[in-house]
Amino acid sequence: VGSSHPHRLRHAPPNRLPGPWVRAGRRPRISAMALEEYGGASSSSKEHILKENGLWEGWGSFYETIPLGPGKALQLGPRPEAPDPEVVGFACPLPPVDFAIRNERKFPPPSDSEMFMEMYALLHCGLRDPKYSRSSVLASIYDRVNCNRRDSPGWQRAFLQAEGLGLILELWRSPDVDVARWPPGEAGAGAGLEGGGATAEEGEEGPSVHYWVVALLGRMLGTCEVSRMRLIEEGAVEVVLEAARSPKDEVRECAVCSLKGLIQYEEGRAKVTYNTLIECLGYKGR
Repeated sequence: VGSSHPHRLRHAPPNRLPGPWVRAGRRPRISAMALEEYGGASSSSKEHILKENGLWEGWGSFYETIPLGPGKALQLGPRPEAPDPEVVGFACPLPPVDFAIRNERKFPPPSDSEMFMEMYALLHCGLRDPKYSRSSVLASIYDRVNCNRRDSPGWQRAFLQAEGLGLILELWRSPDVDVARWPPGEAGAGAGLEGGGATAEEGEEGPSVHYWVVALLGRMLGTCEVSRMRLIEEGAVEVVLEAARSPKDEVRECAVCSLKGLIQYEEGRAKVTYNTLIECLGYKGR
């Protein structure tokens, strides 16, 4: 992401990008790009072909041919055109695993249990503790959901298993809600919090709680089918549509980006009609 705001997805141009034979200690600056299926006899994707040859899958975004030795080369086919973030919104493809940590034996990916425990701590400890800014905690959750295409589905699964969806929907309805008392009616919850927990909107710099709630919903709707079906079922799309009419520019623009990502999929187009999208695009905050 080339911006402090996640809805402004940008692909930074490569900066003196080294070849695929570069030493593991050097990390190139790369950008995410959609990887089309390999156009040769095999139906495997470029990513799969590169993995089979022990190469980092990100090279498919920059190279059509990778030399393997004297007289030998791996033909990947033409480089795909990067999708326009202004068109696909939060459906912009996730980046590959960082080049510097591509070796899974040296840098093993987080396990399902590790992702669940960390996500649970962020949701049920970080958001409950008045010492932490809720916007900062939500930004940390977004960073995990937006990390890479290998780990993002696991983080999203952990988010849903830790009951994160219900919690952030409650934060949307009332950003100052005492989440230490969530779920509603929980007896004895919230003891020890002064003033009902940290203030969500006042005195905080950067994007608001509402902004991060919509950004999280939008990225999950745009990148993972399992998450998308669950969010549609639980009413997250209605929250995004409500956000698209927000008087706050940052929240409204983020919601439009979420809708652009959602309609890239058949189930999204069944939920959000063309007329609804046009209405949201034309809405101006009062």
